[in-house]
Amino acid sequence: MNKGITKGLLLALISSFLYAFNIIIDKKYINMINAESILFTMYLGGSIGLILIHLFTKKNIKSTKNKITKKEVPLVITIVICELLASLFIIEAVKLINASLVSLLSIFEIIMTAICSYFIFKNPLKKNEIIAIVLMFIGCFILNFQSGIFSNINISSLLVIASCLCWGIENNVTAMISSKEPAFFTSIKCFFVALFYLIIALISNNLNLSFPILFFYGFFTYGISILSYAISTKYLGVNKATLVFSFSPIFGVLLALIIYGDPINIEFVISTILMISAILLINKDFNKEEVKK
Repeated sequence: MNKGITKGLLLALISSFLYAFNIIIDKKYINMINAESILFTMYLGGSIGLILIHLFTKKNIKSTKNKITKKEVPLVITIVICELLASLFIIEAVKLINASLVSLLSIFEIIMTAICSYFIFKNPLKKNEIIAIVLMFIGCFILNFQSGIFSNINISSLLVIASCLCWGIENNVTAMISSKEPAFFTSIKCFFVALFYLIIALISNNLNLSFPILFFYGFFTYGISILSYAISTKYLGVNKATLVFSFSPIFGVLLALIIYGDPINIEFVISTILMISAILLINKDFNKEEVKK
């Protein structure tokens, strides 16, 4: 496997791991502070951290090919709009249906990313990618499944599916400009999402900045995580990067085990086997491509 692919896989796994800390952070702070304030603080922390990274690395971007041009501004705007809409749909869904169902339905981000990639952006899907998507989907499904969960499905569930569609489009657009100052456009994205949650918190008179450490958490959990994902798409392509990123629930359970002592059950073991199998299929795909070269 060449260095670029190895780097892409590593970045996607780092992104997945850092994003998994959301579970730990939410569990610790959700009873002390409202969700809008948590998200505002963390996204703003991510935005500030990334803009600093961009400013420090900007001098190294000598080629105009690696800079955001006027033609790519609409793509950055699309990324921001998709993230804002996804955030809006999710926050409304959480108010209406239980968190377990939201977590289960969020699996559709993998499917939506692949569908958008194939039908909208005309990227072909390989056999191993399709099998890996199915394995990852089943693994996430088992990990999130709870008895009687489908009795809670209603029209509100469509909000989560809509958010997954937004993320699917966003993932594909991100892949299109992944080599163009990723720290810059990721910081812009985080800033506008932070602004969105700030407005919601102010309207509901719920803004709470009692935990400034959330800025630090946000830098890694959102900032570095999203940046790592964006760069990984450059090496892996959007479908493979999203599949590896979808390993995040496994990391989440492991972190909960280490930090809170949450038990590991048979569902976790089965899900882990299926998800690792999916990643091995991706690795096999890369090896085949190298043999052809």
